[in-house]
Amino acid sequence: MSTATMPRGDFVDFKEVKSRITITQILERYDLIRTLKRSGDRLSGPCPIHRGTNPTQFRVSVSKNCWNCFGNCGRGGNIIDFVSLREGLPFREAALLLQEWFMPDKAGSTLAESSVVHSRRSHAPSPPLPEGASGQQDASEDDEAGENPPLSFELKTLKADHPYLGERGLTGATVQSYGLGLCGRGCLRGYIAIPVKNRDGKLVAYIGRWPGTPPEDKPKYKLPKGFKKRLELFNIDRAVQVPDEQPLLVVEGVFDCLRLVQLGYPRTVALLGSSLSARQEILIRDAVGEGGQVCLMLDADEAGRHGASDAASRLSRSCSVRALDIGEYRHQPEQLEKVEIEALLRTR
Repeated sequence: MSTATMPRGDFVDFKEVKSRITITQILERYDLIRTLKRSGDRLSGPCPIHRGTNPTQFRVSVSKNCWNCFGNCGRGGNIIDFVSLREGLPFREAALLLQEWFMPDKAGSTLAESSVVHSRRSHAPSPPLPEGASGQQDASEDDEAGENPPLSFELKTLKADHPYLGERGLTGATVQSYGLGLCGRGCLRGYIAIPVKNRDGKLVAYIGRWPGTPPEDKPKYKLPKGFKKRLELFNIDRAVQVPDEQPLLVVEGVFDCLRLVQLGYPRTVALLGSSLSARQEILIRDAVGEGGQVCLMLDADEAGRHGASDAASRLSRSCSVRALDIGEYRHQPEQLEKVEIEALLRTR
């Protein structure tokens, strides 16, 4: 690798770099725009970080000035993150390089640009997983690899009037809107079937919840074979359609999420567990954008508090995050009253 480096004393205002330079400018400089397909505010195509080939794995939000890879590298972030990974540079040096390229009034050094950049790119290391994607989580890499393929069918004979749904505080309108109901056949026979959709609104699974206390030979929850729940955020397809006046609320379970939606918080998503996966971290960052607001409302138990602490630490690198302790009021978010949620959201 070339020994040319940037002066360590150069000042860099990261906030200014991110506000003055757009992701499209970066992509154009790398001649990547031609490889991406535009749909409204979004660009998508193969991932230029890990040299992927899937035409939908790399996604860019032009208005939020951020990007994410839903493929093998699982990375995402802002323009500095992109250049850092693309060039194999530390974060600060990537920001200085951006100043050289696009902010000559701020640049304090001169690069032998063509040779240095080419050398860095050709010797750049393979991008690592996001911080916290290992060690803190209880799933193997296989649980977070690939994609959950869309289903080729829908369950159309579910019984939406099962009393258990009312016992969990759901209205008929919510049950109908989300397509829940008792399944009468197949592997989910006897279970409440809950449709799960991906970020793009495509149905990828039905997960089952036994209505009430299950018999000894039945698990409380039942997942279809091959479904990787850590790749999805329940309700993310709807939450991203809601204006961001409210923070994105993150809870553990489906019923927590649906209750909060009913109470007037449609920007709520569920982890389907107590820990944040690397893929879910990407989905949240993409949903709120750089500096967006996230409120973690996990269960008031040891697993929930540990999961909230880990998630807050990881998300705080790019989002404004608050971990709300609901234990003063209830054990689970689905038990909260609206006035209690309002009080929690006012706390600092």
